[in-house]
Amino acid sequence: MQPVGVEGGDVLVGVGFTRTANAAFPLSGLGGDLTAFPVLHAAWAIGPHAVLELKGAARKVLSIETRDPASAIELDPSVRDGTTRDAGDFEFAISLAPLGGSRGFSAGGHLGVKLPNSDETMGIGTNTTDVTIAALFSWASDRWRATGWFGVGILEVPAELFEQNDAFAYAFEALWDAAPGWRLSAGTRGRTSTRRVSPPGTGDLGELRAMVEWRRGPVAIDAALGHGTTEMSGDWHVRAGVAWTLAGDP
Repeated sequence: MQPVGVEGGDVLVGVGFTRTANAAFPLSGLGGDLTAFPVLHAAWAIGPHAVLELKGAARKVLSIETRDPASAIELDPSVRDGTTRDAGDFEFAISLAPLGGSRGFSAGGHLGVKLPNSDETMGIGTNTTDVTIAALFSWASDRWRATGWFGVGILEVPAELFEQNDAFAYAFEALWDAAPGWRLSAGTRGRTSTRRVSPPGTGDLGELRAMVEWRRGPVAIDAALGHGTTEMSGDWHVRAGVAWTLAGDP
């Protein structure tokens, strides 16, 4: 959640993969193990208190293990028992924390827009434009940093025209510089629908995650283990990646 180490003018570029066990996709009725590669992440510190981000999976592959015959949408004829592939939905976001400094308490806002890059007929993505608007809070010391935001997620309903579902969106992450070059973190992120029964594709999401990162110079390597807390979030998540920090103009 936090592109830590990105100073004013710097750019962070990362690539990695994720593996999710028992992922569920109520819109298509499919379920199984999901692999995403490459997962791309770019962050640009446009100022001392502002970061632009673009992130998403260029390719996703679902090994189909379960299939509900009563799908909410008509799937592509190529989607049969076995596997299905599709591009992932990318998210563009900006985080601002103009109130406060680099140490102690700071506050601001977070705006994220998920772009409709996927093809919902392939059974993985929703091909919708979703918006997250949230208040952001952060606290930092020499070795610790905690950041969280909470707000509203405005979700386009994929199976209905001109329909949306609003959700409570949240994220929190705590980072600890455990030793020179080593950083540990733990956090959670998700959303909770405001409806008792959510339209397919707009249901609750949630994950608890722990991560370790090793950094040497401009290069950082990280690995994470997560566990989904809702039906749509899958069971266990495994992630790994590498990132480069490109220094901006002095």
